[in-house]
Amino acid sequence: MPAASSTNLDTSVADAPSTSISTPAASSATTSVQSKGLTLTVEQTAQADALRIPVEMRRTGLPLSLQQNYRRYVAYIDALAKFKSMQKNGSWPDGLKKPSNFDIQRLFIGKSTWHDSWSKTFPHLNNHPDMKKWLMEDEDCCDTAELWGCPERTFNFQDLIAWVQKGGSLKKRKKAVAVVKAPTPSTSKGGAKASSSKKSTVPSKKPAASKTGVSKRK
Repeated sequence: MPAASSTNLDTSVADAPSTSISTPAASSATTSVQSKGLTLTVEQTAQADALRIPVEMRRTGLPLSLQQNYRRYVAYIDALAKFKSMQKNGSWPDGLKKPSNFDIQRLFIGKSTWHDSWSKTFPHLNNHPDMKKWLMEDEDCCDTAELWGCPERTFNFQDLIAWVQKGGSLKKRKKAVAVVKAPTPSTSKGGAKASSSKKSTVPSKKPAASKTGVSKRK
């Protein structure tokens, strides 16, 4: 009998740690947004919720196409305007840290992607409405090959950076070849002077008076 009771005690003691270990895992899952790439903190999640940022627009660290990146950039601009409005009317949740522009950026994209890609392209598209339509995949956007100035393919940020730097096209510019015409003898100044000098040196001959038919009377 004592042996049996000791076995029960050992079993209860052994079960206790397994329960305590599983509890934090469950609580952590409910206090953060888990993705395959990155996890937003509890504070970041609360800020994103307050700004009403769609879940699919929040940072995950997963690869994105140019179009997906641009849609996130547009959502980021909207979030900045939303936060300023909430600050003005006092509707920002009490007790929640007010995010800076940098903090709001981190809700959408990583620091390196912002500096290496977003900041070099998207803010410079105000003068290129056709590219903005293409990135938003509007129905009336331009033909891809015509817009980019090269055959259609999968474009990346390096392509877009070059497109912006070249003024809105990846089309290679042909170098202008200057054609130099050789001067003709008739149009050369030296030849003209030579011909005029020759003419001036040749004396004009007067016609000799004919002696025929002239008689002297004696």
